[in-house]
Amino acid sequence: MEYWDIYDSKRNLTGKVICRNDKSRLAEGEYHLVADVWIINSQNKILIQKRALSKKNFPGLWAQSAGGAAVCGEDSFQACLREVEEELGISPTQICPELIGCFTRHGDTLVDVYLIRQDIDIAKLCLQESEVAEIKWAGINDIKRLIAAQKFVPTVVDGLHAALRHNIVFCSNEETDWP
Repeated sequence: MEYWDIYDSKRNLTGKVICRNDKSRLAEGEYHLVADVWIINSQNKILIQKRALSKKNFPGLWAQSAGGAAVCGEDSFQACLREVEEELGISPTQICPELIGCFTRHGDTLVDVYLIRQDIDIAKLCLQESEVAEIKWAGINDIKRLIAAQKFVPTVVDGLHAALRHNIVFCSNEETDWP
């Protein structure tokens, strides 16, 4: 069982804890915390993952490099490190995440977006099969095509926008205009 700390609209812990399966018990003005992680390499490619077909939400769709809910006692940075290690097999000592954005999703989720600028040999990654079916490096135009074809998780696109805005080395040979 996974348990979540509950926050108020100002990101203060309320002292309430819920089981992940009881998300419907969140009252108005209550939130849980999530970390979305985007990894960009020196060729300005973005590491994306295809969600496992067994996932309840958005099975088989492409999404951010890693991410998920913070469990009880974790802040978003700790959740970021744990999710990258669980889903991709990268030790937290091998990465340096940068918090680049915060927003609310679905009216009950506080999302912290992390950017990691790092070259990673994806052939050496150890994927969590229950979460991740496949990974690949993709250019922004590749991702735009996945979004247009509805093969990309729509709820993580705001985090992608934040990652692109904060990636100051973003290559000018790819289109960066977003709606």
